[in-house]
Amino acid sequence: MTRLHTLAAGCAALALACLPLAAAAQDKDPRRVPLRLVSLGDSVTEAINAEEWHPWRPLTENKWASWVNGYRKDWDDLLDRTDVNSHNQRITDAFGKKKRKNKQAASTGAETDKLSKQARKAVKGKADYVTVLIGQNDVCGDDFSEIPTDAEFEANVRAGFDQLRDGLPPGATVYTLAIVDIYRLWQIGDALDAFGIIECSELWDILRDEDIPCATMLDPDNTEADRQFTRERIVAFNEILADLVAEYEAADPQHYWHWTDVSFTLAWDDEHVSPFDCFHPSADGQELLSAETWAVGPFATP
Repeated sequence: MTRLHTLAAGCAALALACLPLAAAAQDKDPRRVPLRLVSLGDSVTEAINAEEWHPWRPLTENKWASWVNGYRKDWDDLLDRTDVNSHNQRITDAFGKKKRKNKQAASTGAETDKLSKQARKAVKGKADYVTVLIGQNDVCGDDFSEIPTDAEFEANVRAGFDQLRDGLPPGATVYTLAIVDIYRLWQIGDALDAFGIIECSELWDILRDEDIPCATMLDPDNTEADRQFTRERIVAFNEILADLVAEYEAADPQHYWHWTDVSFTLAWDDEHVSPFDCFHPSADGQELLSAETWAVGPFATP
């Protein structure tokens, strides 16, 4: 039984005590138009190594290719960069350019213990629309012992959600995405190439442990049981995220909280993975992530 189901059962037994919660779910402040966008998360949202890679900067930001903050300038066409049709672009198409803000608080390497700090930036920016895609780095590390417990993970996310609940303007929307299924990356490893010269599975085999991206999943020395353990932690963390979003949506009368697991269930394929680091989404992957999450998101049109 999830925490949400437990809460519902308690409300059935103590109806009077739960009236404010029920009222909150039915009497929200009017939803704000998503003119001020702020993204929270990690290197996936920064579009690291999505389409271009610079040897002097191995973790190269490709900001134009971010699934949420991506943009299109004249020189992007000249450079033949991919148009990912990000949430930012879709908002402009749907609501216009006037008074638009497009900010990225996401940072490479961020784990959920950094979510609260990122959330404060969204509050400071008076965001109308906040996206949250974080947790990949909680499960990715050099050792399984580094993966946080359920309680630690939940406490980190609550701290960030509390910042948003207490500080965002009334009517703002928070859209949380599931952690990506990194096991899928392992499954297609033999079909992936780095720089077109070496299979990603071979690259992971020759790298030192600390240099393997997400060694808790991709280290060739892992057993299948090891990889399933890591995947089970992803599934458990996603369940926590889903329950928390439902809880805050029910209890918060001023804001709109949305959840999707489409980022976990996406059918990632070889063209969706960075051709440089064998880990991050490529520009095609970012485009797919944008399309699929927008289609089930809070501002999609029928």
